[in-house]
Amino acid sequence: MNQSNKALRWERWVAAGLMTACAVSLQACGDVDGSSADAADVNDSSAEVAEACASCGTIQAITPVKVDGNTSGAGAVAGAIIGGVVGHQFGSGSGNDAATAAGAVGGAVAGNEVEKRRNTSTVYEVTIDMESGGNRTVNLASASGFSVGDEVRVSGDRLVHI
Repeated sequence: MNQSNKALRWERWVAAGLMTACAVSLQACGDVDGSSADAADVNDSSAEVAEACASCGTIQAITPVKVDGNTSGAGAVAGAIIGGVVGHQFGSGSGNDAATAAGAVGGAVAGNEVEKRRNTSTVYEVTIDMESGGNRTVNLASASGFSVGDEVRVSGDRLVHI
């Protein structure tokens, strides 16, 4: 065997030894406290799941509830004007004044009611049987995607499927 082949074999042995030493060193770093990294991840995940489930539960009921809309007064003003104009068409003299006033008052009440109904909305009252015990109610603008029996997590005023 010539000198260059001996050197090449020697370099390969040195490289293999260095790679083995690196692999052993990396393995030792993972087991510093005697536990594997996978076991630490599992323990962390269990703690997160236990903590998250304090806000977990099952939907027991979804009830639509009509909420009266707010009024700005614009409906009452518009109704009063229209009612006053219509009331002015009846009677003469002081009867005309009374009909105008009655039309304005009636129109204001009717206009306010029309505005309130126009602004009425439906919210969905969702009752959740919590895993930690008891019930919790959350109001949602839309209950699409949720049904009775779904497992959810309550996050503020939102529900998230589990």
